[in-house]
Amino acid sequence: MAERGALATLRTEARPVYLPWVCCTFTMGILIPVLPFHLSNQGVGIAATSLVLGAAGGGAIGGAVLAGALTHRLGQGRVAVVSLLLMGVAVASMGFTGSVGLLVGLQLLVGVAAIGVMLSRHTHLTSSVAIGLRGRAMALMGGSMRFSFLLGPAVGGVLVDLVGFRSTFLVAGAAAALGCLGMLPELRTQPSTAVEVAGGSGFGLLMRRHRGVVARCGTAGFLIMAAREGRMVALPLVGISLGLSPSSVGGLVAVGTGADLLLFPLAGWIMDRYGRLWAMVPAYSLLGLGLGLLALAEGPGLAVTAGAVMGIGNGLSSGSLFTMGSDMAPDDATAPFLGVITVMSDAGRIAGPILVGVVARAAGLGWASWAVAGVAALAVLWLLAVVGETGGRGGSAPSVGTTSVDAGEDARPFENP
Repeated sequence: MAERGALATLRTEARPVYLPWVCCTFTMGILIPVLPFHLSNQGVGIAATSLVLGAAGGGAIGGAVLAGALTHRLGQGRVAVVSLLLMGVAVASMGFTGSVGLLVGLQLLVGVAAIGVMLSRHTHLTSSVAIGLRGRAMALMGGSMRFSFLLGPAVGGVLVDLVGFRSTFLVAGAAAALGCLGMLPELRTQPSTAVEVAGGSGFGLLMRRHRGVVARCGTAGFLIMAAREGRMVALPLVGISLGLSPSSVGGLVAVGTGADLLLFPLAGWIMDRYGRLWAMVPAYSLLGLGLGLLALAEGPGLAVTAGAVMGIGNGLSSGSLFTMGSDMAPDDATAPFLGVITVMSDAGRIAGPILVGVVARAAGLGWASWAVAGVAALAVLWLLAVVGETGGRGGSAPSVGTTSVDAGEDARPFENP
């Protein structure tokens, strides 16, 4: 009965959360192969292409705090609709220009829009889903993003072959705008979902009242994302150093991607049934173990094993950062909190690849893999010693301001694995 109730609750979130989120991430997935080819056809060089492709990440980092503040003030639905429309217009416009400067600007808008959709939907789930179901809800959000990034590039490549670049960008833009349909009922009945509290609102309130929680959660996000992104750089580089062909390196990465897609339902179930740490500690321990195996790899066999171990670990962590952020978010500044945590996590996305590059240049790829493994180990220690169990399992209450529900008869205390 409890599982049927959980599934029913998740189904009610399909329209307002998962439809807009999938439309957003599917559109971004289409851009992965299409935009570089479009730039190449326009005669744009590698350096300028890299600048255009990286601009979306810059927009996401730069827009996260703003998106959190606007979600808090204007409401979740409004921010999501505006973000999806902004993304749709920006992506559709890409097919009508070859100007590097204009494409950089459009990509910055795509990044801002993507973070607006993500934060507004994350905030919605945080406020509408009980803590005992939150792990599965957030894992589904992470798993749907992985699926979109797997399907979107394939669809984008096919569309370019069939209808050309301009029409492909138009279709991608329309796909983003389609996500607005998920919020229309809420906009008609509740034009604003903003929450005003005594003592101010937004970023200032967050920093006055909840600096310690921001530091604990944000540092965890930074370390976790540094390890994840460092792995995505170290793995193909080690494959190349072993003399593997491009297709073999692609297969090496795909092993981990397949595990990601298969394991995200299990990740959510574990977080809700036993506690967040029961999923996160094994997940990031496996990530570190895989990186250690990668450092020792002298042939393709051990490299494939390392990729599989890291993929299993990453799959078990699906939705874990979303869930931890929701658990720790204060009720009086939920969206601003999630925005700041996103910025700190995205800083880890940048730091991980830089760490691999710096250590590899100084001491070789093996030591670079060990360095990222050390970051993963530090993340595990931080979760255990500083963050703790955030899902209310084993007698621990959520860290800040969330409303807990009965954990149920299956709740068990976390024991160090």
